[in-house]
Amino acid sequence: MSVKDNAKKFWDLFCSLENEIKDGLVHQNYEILNKDVEALDDLCYEMTGCHFFVENLYDEFECTFDTGPNKTCQLVAQFFAQMAPQTIKRNWIINDCLPPLSSKALMATVKIKDTDYTIQDFFVSYGIDENQNMVHAKVYCPGYYLIDNTENKKEMSMYLLELALGETSYEAYLSSIDYIDECKEVESFCPIYEFYDKLMDIVEKNHWQNYNSPLDIYSVYKPIQDITHDSLRKDMKMIFTTHPILLEETIENKNDVLADMESKGGEYGYIYYINLYGNEDDALIRQEISKKINQQLQKNLIGKVIGGSIGKSYSYIDLAIYDSKVFTIVFNKIKRQLDDQVELFYQSFQAKN
Repeated sequence: MSVKDNAKKFWDLFCSLENEIKDGLVHQNYEILNKDVEALDDLCYEMTGCHFFVENLYDEFECTFDTGPNKTCQLVAQFFAQMAPQTIKRNWIINDCLPPLSSKALMATVKIKDTDYTIQDFFVSYGIDENQNMVHAKVYCPGYYLIDNTENKKEMSMYLLELALGETSYEAYLSSIDYIDECKEVESFCPIYEFYDKLMDIVEKNHWQNYNSPLDIYSVYKPIQDITHDSLRKDMKMIFTTHPILLEETIENKNDVLADMESKGGEYGYIYYINLYGNEDDALIRQEISKKINQQLQKNLIGKVIGGSIGKSYSYIDLAIYDSKVFTIVFNKIKRQLDDQVELFYQSFQAKN
């Protein structure tokens, strides 16, 4: 089944359980609620690789795809959220990744030496890394001194910060994460549940870029190896992507990311064409063509542009595709629309068996 077919199946199940779930949330009927959400979570994890939970913390029904940092999971979850029926969108807030201070965050506990600590017990020391437009953070907990394993403390700090900030801000604005065993206010200091508001104040005050999704965060870089020839996908001079691991693996002929997307019913691929000018104008043309292609993919609910690159001979527009059969039809339509401007070709990144 395609990602699109899976999304329809998931929302069919959600719709069949919606009334019970709402009743369970309102009346705190956790026996039925947990049974229904467990069924949805199991199906969601099977189809997307991420977990799913519901809440009504602020008198609004809310459901969340908890993706973690896996970009393939984030892409598929974002598409699932887009595919939700209008009746669900009208009655539910749908988060395609973990939001700040969800019920999962507020109810989270960690055990240290037989003592349970909640989010109320954690604090953050933080400062601005002005060259990167990011913030470094160190997490303090009164029980940290009892933990000998430094990696455990760092992993715990990362986990709690992700819950406090939500996936988007966690990925966008933290340059480094560490821990401290003693409560030393050498920098700005606050409870971890207040850190999101403090961070957003810094973002606004310094006019940093805002992001609605971790999939809006682009990395721009040049390939490490020297460019020695003009062949397809080997001539890249500048890369811009929301999925750095995909690009790294395809350059190195690795397979894990491609296989992950294929297991979820989708595929990664790229549209390419011969550069028109051989100068900086090619970047402007690529941007224009990329925008038109993404509009068609989104309109037809079959995929998303996730970056691309400029090469010596070719330009590339990288895609996540959620319905390969329909994409073929839409791509032929796109080719006809742009035929007087450029000749387009498509190539799938095939996972090797």
